[in-house]
Amino acid sequence: MLNRINIHNFSNGLTLVTEQMSERISASFDIIIKSGSARDNDGLNGTANILSEHIFRGAGNYSNIELNQALDRLGLHYHNSAGIFTSSFSGVLTNSNLDQALALIADIILRPHLNDNEFVNSQALALQSIASIEDDPRQKVSILAKETFLNHPMNRPSMGKMDEVEKVTCADVKAYWQQNYTPVDAIISIAGGIEFDQAKNMIEKYFGCWQGSENQPLPEVEFNAGNSHIANEGSQTHISLAWPSIHISHKDYYKAVLLANVLSGGMGSRLFTEVREKRGLCYAVGANLSLIDNKGAMMAYVGSSPEKSQEAVSVIIDELNKLGDGISQDELDRAKTGLRASLIMQGESSSARSRSLANDYYHLKNTRTLEEIENAINSVTLDELIEYARNNPAADFSLSSIGPRQVKLQP
Repeated sequence: MLNRINIHNFSNGLTLVTEQMSERISASFDIIIKSGSARDNDGLNGTANILSEHIFRGAGNYSNIELNQALDRLGLHYHNSAGIFTSSFSGVLTNSNLDQALALIADIILRPHLNDNEFVNSQALALQSIASIEDDPRQKVSILAKETFLNHPMNRPSMGKMDEVEKVTCADVKAYWQQNYTPVDAIISIAGGIEFDQAKNMIEKYFGCWQGSENQPLPEVEFNAGNSHIANEGSQTHISLAWPSIHISHKDYYKAVLLANVLSGGMGSRLFTEVREKRGLCYAVGANLSLIDNKGAMMAYVGSSPEKSQEAVSVIIDELNKLGDGISQDELDRAKTGLRASLIMQGESSSARSRSLANDYYHLKNTRTLEEIENAINSVTLDELIEYARNNPAADFSLSSIGPRQVKLQP
């Protein structure tokens, strides 16, 4: 029997998306709220991130310790984070415990204590996370790339900035929660061994009372070309290269996905073969198609020695330019095989399906079955892919680097 997908819109603006997966004893959920670093107040970047942790420190009738013990007793494996545009809460557990887990999550989102005494620890953890980036130049260059590539306020670091996080107070976090944690356009997805009516009744019971108005709209996302650099006397240079692509709602999206896999879909891909294997210009290289709200972008990373980093970037751009000159049938077949393998693995995981359903509805206001995705991928012909590559050359690059010397787009 095929998996069944259902969508229900509640009167308070919340949307439920479910997929019943036959014979599964697990159930997974993902909750997306339009609340991220782009909505931090000026000068207080990091508020959303602190809240995503502070919100678990006591809620409803549970103290901090009692809440954590209750979550543990259910065997719930959960994750929470704040991104640029959204805050997310996800979890996986046995389907028999889903009702109790959603009751606790509802307390956390709708009725958090947000105590002043606990705030100090939440703020300290946020500061430690920011400090740890200094030991992770790959993550640091990713943050720099977004600051360079995106417009304000979307270019704020999701984790926040050290000097601004230090200024955030518990009152700021409470005000942020009251203003931004609203059911309007929020999404709850559930996948696994649970029927739609069961899930709907649970969400109605625990989240039906959630009230709030629509958040103020953010500016349109814009991509900026340019060069940025942070001097670092390490033995490696870390580079991020970004350029505009297309959104998942675009009719040519699957062509863009396949092109990204031809470029960087494994050890037979062009970047791995040309930049790493044949020329030995780097120890790591890769690229992926990213969705940034209502737009798409390609984001590439390369880790190289300072002496070879400039040449590595030049070869990457050369390979991008060559895509329009031709793609082999073997390259297309490998890309399709890799994507089909990913779909098969996704179909085996309730957490992967729940995450995919939530992301689909966020970007499309609809969902895709695995069969629909596979058919769309398989339908792309070699001629169509080459034509797409020829008509959509990579351009308007943004390059960010961290290392002893700056890497430039045009040396």
